[in-house]
Amino acid sequence: MTGNYLPYIQGREIEWLELNLLKSNLPLSKSTVMSIATEVDENDVDSWFSELIDRGYDLDEHMYELRGNTLHPLISWEINPEYFLCLYFCYNGASKDSIGTKLFERISGIAMKNYIGGEIKTFGFPNGTNLNSFLDEIAPLCFEQRGTEAHSDYKDDGVDVLCYKNFGDNRSGNMYILLQCAAGINWASKSRINLTRWVRYIFWPQTNIITSISTTDYVDRATWVKRVDDFGLLLDRCRVINWYSKNIDTDLRNEVIQWCIDKNI
Repeated sequence: MTGNYLPYIQGREIEWLELNLLKSNLPLSKSTVMSIATEVDENDVDSWFSELIDRGYDLDEHMYELRGNTLHPLISWEINPEYFLCLYFCYNGASKDSIGTKLFERISGIAMKNYIGGEIKTFGFPNGTNLNSFLDEIAPLCFEQRGTEAHSDYKDDGVDVLCYKNFGDNRSGNMYILLQCAAGINWASKSRINLTRWVRYIFWPQTNIITSISTTDYVDRATWVKRVDDFGLLLDRCRVINWYSKNIDTDLRNEVIQWCIDKNI
């Protein structure tokens, strides 16, 4: 750290600003930013501040405000630790952090559950199961017929959470979403879920099933449509947090708070 601030990383300027604001819960001035990121000029910092405020309009609750040349946090990280977790992974990457990535999977699953008003089944939670055992469990939940066995090479075949919404009449042909959760920086290079295989594992009607991805990243409007084309239903960190916050899991929140504390950021 530089003083009490996290080190500046080029390409992650907004996440760097947010982490420092939420971590310290103190204002951050343009002059302070320029004293840390010494290679940038005033126009760069002005554009960062403007972008941070603009991004805030994609969140249900604003977290910062700009007064003159100074950013002011409106909350501390403890108020929204799930958002802080997303920022941390977007800034640092998620390699070798299985606990944190599993937390993000659970956060994403609850966000999707709140969004569709249905149910979720998270792969491997609470007790680790292999893919075929997972498929055996979810087929009857969806009132769909179990199909072929998944090859043993596939740990989860790209799916972290099944989201489904039944009609409540014990019949097939419901709504299904296959969600992959990408906590890492290089999420955009991931492969889309292979629906051809998944509709063999369980005989879901292809017209009723959607692929989806959640990411700790913020996806700007310039690349939004491309990422939707690449992955299907897209939940960037703003969508994840907006929908998770509509019905927060208290136990999960406590686990996320402890994870943040253990990081000693």
